Amino acid sequence: MRPIIALLAGILSFMGSSHACAQAAEPASAYPSRPIRIVVPYPAGGATDTITRKIGDRLRQRLNWIVVVDNRPGANTIIGTEVVARAPADGYTLLLNAPAGIVQSPWLQDKLPYDPIKDLQPLIMVARVPTALITPVNVPADDFAQLARYAKSSRGKISYASFGVGSTSHIFGEVLNQQLAIDAVHVPYRGDAPAMQDLVAGRVQYMFNNTLSALNFSRQGTVKIMAVTGDRRVAGLTDVPIMSELGMKQFDLIGWYSIFAPTGVPQPITEKIYAELNEAVRSSEIGDFLRAQAVIPDGTGLDALARRIKDEHAAWGELIKAFNIH
Repeated sequence: MRPIIALLAGILSFMGSSHACAQAAEPASAYPSRPIRIVVPYPAGGATDTITRKIGDRLRQRLNWIVVVDNRPGANTIIGTEVVARAPADGYTLLLNAPAGIVQSPWLQDKLPYDPIKDLQPLIMVARVPTALITPVNVPADDFAQLARYAKSSRGKISYASFGVGSTSHIFGEVLNQQLAIDAVHVPYRGDAPAMQDLVAGRVQYMFNNTLSALNFSRQGTVKIMAVTGDRRVAGLTDVPIMSELGMKQFDLIGWYSIFAPTGVPQPITEKIYAELNEAVRSSEIGDFLRAQAVIPDGTGLDALARRIKDEHAAWGELIKAFNIH
């Protein structure tokens, strides 16, 4: 009896694995045959969520693809990123993330439940995103020099916001904190939207945030933009200096929004996804929207993006270790 049971178990196991292989081997011509989920590891309403929904709308309108945006905020993007890292490698679960969850977190977390470099497959860099240093309107400063004087005169009495421990806004905030020797208190939030809510209300005194959010709130007259990071001034903010012009040399790294899949998605499917995402990014609809938000459309994909991710992983590691950021 036992040999028969073992034989049946083996047959069922073979059938299950064959079924899984059949699913994994879906031809690119048939993809997508069901809805695609793009996980956003930040709350709804922030910059990453807005951009993801714009891209999803473009794919729906042009190709009739069903795209579902799934917000999974928390734990410095770990919760949402893990969902994708552990998902089947079939092209139906994607991730839009920023440097915090991919190239920074391995240097800041003692142990991650995944390896973002090994377990995630880069598909496309949607946009490069300079980071803006912003203050609420009640801070008595209209430029960086005035902000520095105000912060030094209020040493130990002010605070800066970030959208999570280990995020770009936290790292840049701590670098500025140390360089100006102002002992500002770090106040982390669960994403862009709640951090901006408290910044606008004047509960915190400054913050590094993406230019998309910074520009939107600046246009409403609720924040002031002091400077931007990167190696060149930003279109739409040409009157705002970059940090290196102000003598702050550690702020040349630039943020980005990129889309990833679980490692192992068949190459024909990754190439198809990349081609359609690249068309969306390069369309006037998406491109004009991004540029209007002082965000730079990109389109780097696949192998070139994978190399860039590895290079930036090393560069952020050097900065994090140099300033002993935890």
